[in-house]
Amino acid sequence: MMASSQPGVAGVADLLDVQVGPGATVLAVSDLHLPPQRTEVSGRSCAVLAGRLAAETGPVTVVLAGDVLELLGFPQATAAEILREHDSLGAALLAVTERGGQVIYTIGNHDSDLAWDVKAADAVREMTGARLCLAADLILPGGGKVRVEHGHQLDPYNRFHDQRNSLDTPLGHHIVRQVLPRIELLGRDWLTGAHEMADPADFPAFVGSRLFYRKLVRHAWWLILLPVALLLALRVSELFELSSRFPDTTRWVHGAEILGYGAVADLIVVAVIIVIMSRRAWTSISALALDERGYGQNRAARQRAADLTADGYRGFLSGHTHHPELREASAGFYANTGSCTTVVEAIPTRPGLPPAYLRAQQITWVELAAGQVSLMAARIRLPGTTRLERYAAYGHSHFSATPRQVAIWPEDPACPGAGHPPGGKHP
Repeated sequence: MMASSQPGVAGVADLLDVQVGPGATVLAVSDLHLPPQRTEVSGRSCAVLAGRLAAETGPVTVVLAGDVLELLGFPQATAAEILREHDSLGAALLAVTERGGQVIYTIGNHDSDLAWDVKAADAVREMTGARLCLAADLILPGGGKVRVEHGHQLDPYNRFHDQRNSLDTPLGHHIVRQVLPRIELLGRDWLTGAHEMADPADFPAFVGSRLFYRKLVRHAWWLILLPVALLLALRVSELFELSSRFPDTTRWVHGAEILGYGAVADLIVVAVIIVIMSRRAWTSISALALDERGYGQNRAARQRAADLTADGYRGFLSGHTHHPELREASAGFYANTGSCTTVVEAIPTRPGLPPAYLRAQQITWVELAAGQVSLMAARIRLPGTTRLERYAAYGHSHFSATPRQVAIWPEDPACPGAGHPPGGKHP
């Protein structure tokens, strides 16, 4: 290994050349966003990754492609505290280096402190055995190269002018630290999960969806209660035979039945109109999205991959967007490692209903072995979804709860859907 530039103040290289030996496997993962206190989600991600590393008996190069530690959302936390809470992953990474492998850590925007904080950078080196850098070139057997970057520099909202400057804070930093916490506090239960959105720029659509499923419908319970009450009232005459017992009430009972059935029809029409108007309102609000949505967020990275492969690189690997992807890029490939954390994103729903923003844990990573690239993915549903949202999105989950291969490059006819992003595109 040799560094193509001198390390900075924290011993972090701008670009690191990493030799990958013959027969070695490269495992790339990013965006774990490990918090200072271990949670069920972070613990599960660490357990799955530690298990995968323990199963690798040959030489392995582990690439931590950024945002592994959540230092942005928890500015009072330290790298050492976070790694102590997730010691199973740290132990697995140290075991890799003890077996002759290597761990490379490319710094992202949520753990950007590592680029200038000497104490934090030293803690990561000591507790994971990693070498830190802003970007890396994996030099494969035979001379092919794969560029690794976290990807935030391709995002105008999270791009640094100088990542080594602690005073350089992109707009995304202020959104995470000042805006989203206040939004969730004001929105309480109906806007929870805003900070976990896979598409932060899609926030207007998120608000529109939550307004429909968690506010409008919740306060429109009378649309169901009134028809039920009217139908029950209409059956009173039959249950008690009012017409036969009190002949003078026949005209009144008949009039009440006509009025009741008419009211029920009117309420059904009103309910249909509300659903249509809500759908149109959601469509209008969602059009206010500030940037690309869904897998469109990977567009800049795909162009970066095309440029690099045109210059002789084998491929480009990034994370940041939380959207896992593997596809051909010119003469090489583009791979996005996705994330290993909670994601809240739009899920297609039954016809006529706005997409529902559901909460799930995503566990994805990329592997390079024997000249082939694989994308592994799993998704576990998490609590915090209303019954109506679950009903609306029923049957639209396309992910396995255990990691499995969902794409491969070069494309293999034996692997259905190879070369395409899993789960389809966002609406």
